Amino acid sequence: MSLYLRMALQNIKKNARFFIPRILTEAGLLGCYFIVYTLYRDERLRQVRGGSYLPAFMFIGVVVIALLTIILMLYTNSFLMKQRKREFGLYNVLGMEKRHVAKVLFHESLISALAGVAAGLVFGCVFYKLSTLFICRLLGVETILGFYYISAKMIVPVAVFFLIIDAFAYVCNCISIAFMKPVELMASAHTGEKEPKVKWITLILGILSLGSGYFIAVTVKNPLSAIGYFFVAVILVMIGTYFLFITGTIFVLKALKKRKEYYYSPKHMTAVSGLLYRMKQNAVGLASICILATGVLVMISTTVSLYAGADEMLRKHFPQELYLEAYYKDKEGMERSIPAEVLTQIAEDAAAKNGLEIREVLQQYYLDTSFAFKDGVCIVDRSRSNMMDVVTIYFMTEEVYEKLTGEKLKLSGNDIAFCVVNASSSAENYKGDLINVGGTDYNIVKKLSSFPVESSMISVFAHYGVVVSDEAVLDRINAVQTEAYGNYASPLTERIAVKYADRQAACAVGDAVSDDMEKAMYRYVESLEDYNEDYGMHYFLDTLWVAEVDYSSMYGSFLFLGILLGFVCLFATALIIYYKQISEGYEDRNRYQIMQKIGMSQKEVKASIGSQVLMVFFLPLVVAGIHICFAFPLLKKLLNLLLLSNTALFVICTVITFLVFALVYVMIYGVTAKSYYKIVR
Repeated sequence: MSLYLRMALQNIKKNARFFIPRILTEAGLLGCYFIVYTLYRDERLRQVRGGSYLPAFMFIGVVVIALLTIILMLYTNSFLMKQRKREFGLYNVLGMEKRHVAKVLFHESLISALAGVAAGLVFGCVFYKLSTLFICRLLGVETILGFYYISAKMIVPVAVFFLIIDAFAYVCNCISIAFMKPVELMASAHTGEKEPKVKWITLILGILSLGSGYFIAVTVKNPLSAIGYFFVAVILVMIGTYFLFITGTIFVLKALKKRKEYYYSPKHMTAVSGLLYRMKQNAVGLASICILATGVLVMISTTVSLYAGADEMLRKHFPQELYLEAYYKDKEGMERSIPAEVLTQIAEDAAAKNGLEIREVLQQYYLDTSFAFKDGVCIVDRSRSNMMDVVTIYFMTEEVYEKLTGEKLKLSGNDIAFCVVNASSSAENYKGDLINVGGTDYNIVKKLSSFPVESSMISVFAHYGVVVSDEAVLDRINAVQTEAYGNYASPLTERIAVKYADRQAACAVGDAVSDDMEKAMYRYVESLEDYNEDYGMHYFLDTLWVAEVDYSSMYGSFLFLGILLGFVCLFATALIIYYKQISEGYEDRNRYQIMQKIGMSQKEVKASIGSQVLMVFFLPLVVAGIHICFAFPLLKKLLNLLLLSNTALFVICTVITFLVFALVYVMIYGVTAKSYYKIVR
């Protein structure tokens, strides 16, 4: 065994307090990265029912965890080097050249890197299997057995990625040592920050950045624009958080220092003065903890809310279990609808064949078209349309409305009845007295609480329902949108909405029902004399059973990714807190020992430590809670894009997530506070 290897092993054993967390950090991050990377590449999961969303979501996880890994690995390396530079300086003073120190450091880095990679691969392989079990449970499919998909093409890229990060960290360490003098290396472990001054420009920029981010989050109205605004708000809040932690905390601490009754006590004086002495270094770490904590709260609360609200969203968007409309083209190339009566018979035959009972079939005749909608005006000029203002409007005649509902409205001329079918998305609840289509005003004489055409399609746009007086008015509106949109114009729709006696039984044989209906529709159009085989037939079939698979796969994949990323952020938070406690413990030990020698009791020392730890480590939790409160309106809009409109459910999930996270945070604080006290004592 070479001298450098023996020294490396001795150093690792002697500095186990530093190396073990570093190895565990790499193992944990590699395990999580291996899980999402393998799930992203696992073709078996793509082929299971509902697995189509997994690759996209897992790719997001690969990118996010890779970025977090680079940041945390370099942070861990930076901490480790700061604690050991005095040791390297001692080697230099005793006669070892810097290249010899680099060789010792190489062996240390190699041992810790290999240990971390090996442990991480074992962790990843084991928990990858558990992850597949969990995902299959979320998707409602049979469990995929065996570990046979774990292969070299999965393991090697992950291991190489982490070894490259380790190699980069080693090169950075060598460069750092090469440019430092032995005296600087000896003193670097005890080098602290000078008492900082309040940088007013930074403070003002921090207030403006944070205020702007909060303003965007609170005032954004349109969920579609919320996607872009979300990232802008996140960047502004992150900048504001860092600036205010760096400068704002200094401002507060200096204000506390000026309060003599607070500052001049054994419990507070050492804590406040110590924080001021090195606040610049502390502030960056505290801001990082705050941002990571906010990330945990956002990811867990939103994904849990979506998964918990999936059943409610299905009930809301599928009051009936099946919606069908079908079209074919005749010999002259004109598009024609398959009559609703024919579709009804096809649905009844398919139900009977599969042992289902139909409770109700609604035959819906309407025109649905989209407009840019502002202040009651439907803009039909495509060049002026703004996707942020788009609404979909269902138009039907009073005669059809009466057949579907049994209610007489007694409309005449340009009088209309108006209903908000779904205003939880791109437009607010319109409360005007008229709407204008193609330059003609239509007076709203009645507001309806429900509409006989439901929005079964997943859409982020608002949906309105309008009942017009007669066919002439409907034809006039149809002519306006046909002229404006040309080939993109919406045809008059004949649709059936089928409600079965047993929803669960319908979903159990849903695929067979869909196949039978498709075959029957083709048989019908092929029997027509004017059917044009060159153009064929197309249909729109929206069913509860397909939506259930889509919802469970999308929200299940999202939930898994949210939990995994939340775990990584929580892991990173705990790591930063642990290293910060140890770092501050060593920096404070001599000072507190001096304080005890000049008369401070153990009780007073412990009280001072507790005061400092509370001030430092609970501030990020409080600020993260404030961030969540201001982000809530924006997050609610984003959830509307994913069809979750249950605000109460989101509030409950957010509160529970914060309370659970706070409990875990307190536990981390308790463990690290003991480590801190042991060091300084």
